[in-house]
Amino acid sequence: MSLKRKELEVLKLIYAGKTIDEILFKIDICERNLRYIIDNLNFYLDKILSKRIEKERKILRVDLTEKELNKFYKEVYKKYYILESEERAEFILMSFLFIKSMNLKLLEEKLNVTRSTLKKDIEVLNQNLSGYNLKLSSKRNKYTIFGNEKKLRHLKAIKFLEYINLSMSPLNKDYFFQNIDKELLNILRKIVLQIEKRFLLNFKDDFIKLMEIFLYVSIERIQQGYIIDRKANYNFLVNTVYYEVVKDHLKEYLDKNLTYEIAHLTEYFISGGIAENIEELKEKIEEYLQGLLVASEKEFNVSFSDGELYKKLVHYLTPAIYRLRNNFTIKEQGEKDEIFVFVEKYSKNENNLPENLTENEIFHIAKEIKVHIQNEKNRVISLKVILSIIEKNTKKLDRKKLVKDLLAEYGDLIKKDETDIH
Repeated sequence: MSLKRKELEVLKLIYAGKTIDEILFKIDICERNLRYIIDNLNFYLDKILSKRIEKERKILRVDLTEKELNKFYKEVYKKYYILESEERAEFILMSFLFIKSMNLKLLEEKLNVTRSTLKKDIEVLNQNLSGYNLKLSSKRNKYTIFGNEKKLRHLKAIKFLEYINLSMSPLNKDYFFQNIDKELLNILRKIVLQIEKRFLLNFKDDFIKLMEIFLYVSIERIQQGYIIDRKANYNFLVNTVYYEVVKDHLKEYLDKNLTYEIAHLTEYFISGGIAENIEELKEKIEEYLQGLLVASEKEFNVSFSDGELYKKLVHYLTPAIYRLRNNFTIKEQGEKDEIFVFVEKYSKNENNLPENLTENEIFHIAKEIKVHIQNEKNRVISLKVILSIIEKNTKKLDRKKLVKDLLAEYGDLIKKDETDIH
């Protein structure tokens, strides 16, 4: 006998006080199967804790403290639990991410499965990895994870964060993290805090933890010979003071010639300076733009109701790293006309944005508003004017004169698809 994920999910629902009908619905099983699951759970509850699940009308009850429940899970995971295919795929992933010299033979022994079952589990894993542009495959009879290096590092950091603080898991996290250099992690945390101080920023605790782990993962991958050698906004990044700060603090771990690697890390550190998370920031930008466009409509007697300009400006002001790509990569030039002055004045007096817009950003926003206003003037037909022209030709319809008057007023805005307009 053994226990699987479904049985433990049933126990969690019973412990939470769910009714039998709720359990049947959530687990998607029939009453007969539920009885089999209860019998199996009771066998192990009695064996480990001398406890049993009891039925009271439509409620199943188990008299357990949280401490007893945790003890039960730990004992089951250690001795009696059988991993399902998805869980084995996760075990394979964690093994290849964190265990040195991992191979299929070792996995067979650890998972107690045949080679054919293991290969099916690898297929399940690769379906999950495809979303990351990654794949576990063999090269020269050695299995490893291939694909986008940046996404591989992200995945490894995410998995590290996911498991490091777990008190219980069907997977043995101590096995995966047996080779982690805790001393290096502590050093990297101090480096993150030093960079925060040099940047004159305030990093959130979860960002500090993330960067500590991401630095660890990046250094490890670089030492294994996996180097990132391209970056879209590289030329900007290497010319910032931020780049020099990151390079200086990581000089013991990263060669100064690994400029693309340092540029990547610089961008991540800059992102930590955002006071809000991206969603909160996006909401504030949207509020700012809504107010600006309403004020502009009144000021310049124009309509932005189609939403096109709004979408453009939201997209402009909300890149993944807010300050980074606006201030330094887009160079706007132009005359400080009335639209520029209006946007500048409005922006200084509003309080949604976390910091003031730069002159460069104001130029860009003013330019987009100006272009939109011009386009509106070119394509909007005044109902008042067109009715006036028609009324003048209504008493005695002179078709040629009506066409002539309309063309005189609207010119190229009217498609000339009549044969007798002249």
